[in-house]
Amino acid sequence: MTTTNHISPQLLLSRRGPLQGRCRMKDRYLVAVSALMLLVPSLVMGQELKDGADDNASIGRVWGNYTVQQSVEFGGRITDTSGNVQMYDTLVDLHGGPRLLGQELTIRPITRGGGFFDSLYMNSFGFGGDPDNVARLRIEKSKWYNFVALYRRNKNIFNDNLFANPLTLNPGITNCSTVTGGAVNPCTAAFSPQANYFYTNSPHQQATTRNMGDFNLTLFPQSVVRVRLGFARNDNKGRVDSSLEDVNIDLTQQSKWRSDRLTFGVDVRLLPRTTLSFDQFFERDKVDTAYVNNPVNPYTLGVGGPGVSIPLYFPPCSVVVGGIPQPYITAPGVLNPLCNTGVFGYSRRTNVRSFFPTSQVSFQSNYFRKLDVTGSGTYSSGNSKLLNYNELFFGLVARTNNTAFQVSGPGNTNRVSGSADLGITYHFTRSLSISDKFHWLDWRDPGATAQLTTNCFSNKATGETLSTPTGAPCGVPGISTLGFAPAGLTASSLNNYNTLEGERRYFNTTTLHWTPSRLFGAYAGYRYGRRELKTNFLEVDSTTSTLAGGLIGPATVGNPSGGDLSTDRINLHAGLFGIVVRPTNAWRINIDTELQSGDNAFTEIAPRHEQRVRANTVLKLNRWSSINGGVHFIESRNDWAENFGGFGVNLFPVAYPRAYGTQSHNRYYTVGASLKPTQRVGVDFGWTYMDQKFSIPACMVLSSATIVAGGAPARCPVTTNQPSDPVQFNITANQFTVPLTQAYEENTHTGYAILTVRPVHRVTLHVGYDLTSTNGNDKWLRADNQSPLQVLGDAFGNSPGIPGNPGTVVTGATTSAGSNAFLGPFPNQPLGSQVFNWHVLNAGIGIEVAKGIMFKGNYGYYDYNEKEGNISPNQLVTLPRNFRANMGTLALRYSF
Repeated sequence: MTTTNHISPQLLLSRRGPLQGRCRMKDRYLVAVSALMLLVPSLVMGQELKDGADDNASIGRVWGNYTVQQSVEFGGRITDTSGNVQMYDTLVDLHGGPRLLGQELTIRPITRGGGFFDSLYMNSFGFGGDPDNVARLRIEKSKWYNFVALYRRNKNIFNDNLFANPLTLNPGITNCSTVTGGAVNPCTAAFSPQANYFYTNSPHQQATTRNMGDFNLTLFPQSVVRVRLGFARNDNKGRVDSSLEDVNIDLTQQSKWRSDRLTFGVDVRLLPRTTLSFDQFFERDKVDTAYVNNPVNPYTLGVGGPGVSIPLYFPPCSVVVGGIPQPYITAPGVLNPLCNTGVFGYSRRTNVRSFFPTSQVSFQSNYFRKLDVTGSGTYSSGNSKLLNYNELFFGLVARTNNTAFQVSGPGNTNRVSGSADLGITYHFTRSLSISDKFHWLDWRDPGATAQLTTNCFSNKATGETLSTPTGAPCGVPGISTLGFAPAGLTASSLNNYNTLEGERRYFNTTTLHWTPSRLFGAYAGYRYGRRELKTNFLEVDSTTSTLAGGLIGPATVGNPSGGDLSTDRINLHAGLFGIVVRPTNAWRINIDTELQSGDNAFTEIAPRHEQRVRANTVLKLNRWSSINGGVHFIESRNDWAENFGGFGVNLFPVAYPRAYGTQSHNRYYTVGASLKPTQRVGVDFGWTYMDQKFSIPACMVLSSATIVAGGAPARCPVTTNQPSDPVQFNITANQFTVPLTQAYEENTHTGYAILTVRPVHRVTLHVGYDLTSTNGNDKWLRADNQSPLQVLGDAFGNSPGIPGNPGTVVTGATTSAGSNAFLGPFPNQPLGSQVFNWHVLNAGIGIEVAKGIMFKGNYGYYDYNEKEGNISPNQLVTLPRNFRANMGTLALRYSF
């Protein structure tokens, strides 16, 4: 039966995003479709035939010297979607209209050996508007050639407004009006998230289309010498949005990526049961990006001022006049000129061109009957060039007082990579064997760039506001005057950098296999691994004219900095165990265990110690029923926090319980069954439960001690040497750094059930249901007492409170943290993918109305419902993404 495709939300890195909207059709059309699907079976109930072979299994037709089998399924969909359309497109993206739902063609010659081919097979589906289209062609002629072509088109809509959205992680979501005479004015001029574009859309949304083609030809497939030729193209185009970190403005681009890959290979079989192969790959990549400022919220600077883009996250205006904090927004669409963040224009353009040739030699042999040997080795040396890089900014970055900057210059990176694999298996007897597998990889990426940077600063470097930056600043190319004051001060630098990043790894695994009978088998093994990560950053030379005391200093040549090669090493040891048990011929049990321990980790959340246990079983009860089940446990931990400030120094204060780095577990439980008591009835169902928990110690920098409810905890110890590079990761004495533990928990249930019934010979009915349900939380706990961290803020969840907002007390120029307590550190943070229900229901019918002609009808229901109720409506920074959709699919299948 034809069923509609969908993507489970659990397959997404994060929840997909929404733009509120409705796309509805008249309900009577869905009622008509449903009625037709229910009435049609009654028209054929009296046409019951004798049980026998499936009438759809056609023997084909004879055309000349060929036997041809063909099927075409053509139809269309009718959809009705309510709620968040962007979330629907992210998860489903199936819309109404005619479709080629499926096509299949098989041609075989009656007399083999003659004609152009011995067999031809072609199939396709999804053309006409579906997001996924596939076409496949296979032609072969014995002893001469085998050709396979595959085309795929994928439309990817991603709009998760929780993904990379700074509104969900920062205060400032609602800025009310001014304070007059110590009293808070009503919030009639408030700038709330509902007025922001990113209340409904992700600042990193994308809408791309990928076209992929793979073409492979094998010549003389059964000969001693076999030749393989191939070509593949991956072309990806579309809109990709991003954001600029310094001022958090929205960026957009029409991006283009294309990768072409040519393949040439030869297989030689000179000895019995032995094959030697050589492959040569040529890959060429093109990446073109051109980010520009996307003024999704067009504002003007004051009354009649120029257009300006405001950041996604609005910091409170730092200007105080007469003891009264000034508002950020003075009127709808008008930005206060006194405030200090905004952008008049931004662009970043670059082109990347890469070429990577790769050579590979491999072999496999069981020439000696007790010895199996496989091996391969590859070498690649390529180059990636950064061309025409140019970044241009004009506005004001409050953090640095920049009014404009330009960065340009070429870059070049080489990639050298080598790898080798060798596997040997020796069979002592039919029941006892030993194998050894060795893997080696060594790659390095040396790079160099010459970067020219020009920074412009206003003449009013202290107390500068957005209304005072210079026009045509400092001669930065591409900046227009916009009617501002004369140019200000310029600082420029020319820097040359050399970088190196590389890794060397090798693993050796030895395993003993014992299978005394077909009812029992076991293995035990040991794996040793070594990984070395090398990094280097060297500023070769620099020429800089600097801004000092309001004046531009003379150009100076800097001394080389950096240059030390940093090497991190990991030694890994793992024990491998497993058994296969068959208590009866119909019952099979597999258990695999892996215990791994390392003496280091490259990142603070990567595990040093990990245990994995997998167990699966399949029991065939009788000829028409079977059940299956399994468990999968992953336990891991990292002891990094014990040595954060040096060997033996703990991340937390001495009086607190010791922190032992990241600890986590992932546990999966599955069960399923397949029942088919007769040819007319079949049932399949399954259920999976996933339990995830993470405990991660951290030291988080907060604004001040006054925003922590219930008293501020002791600060984390000051560090100077861990990690030593980059040094900005160290904890300094002037930071208010709170020791916390992130406690993340998520429980997910997924299940499905499918019922298939054939009430009469020519009619097939099916009903299917899928469910994904998640429950979880992400809490930050105080390390001193393990109670949830609470912060103080205004009524809208801003911490500290924003001047002018309810719950924020302002006395003169002093602003309190707020009088409302919230779970912190981000009171406005939604729970994300931890709380939702995802229902998918399908019901369909197939009726063979005549020989080779089948009518199909399918009804699909989609329901995405977020269950989070932890945030009040005043604090919501993203729109709820619930949606419901009804879909009817009608099709006619013709086959012979």
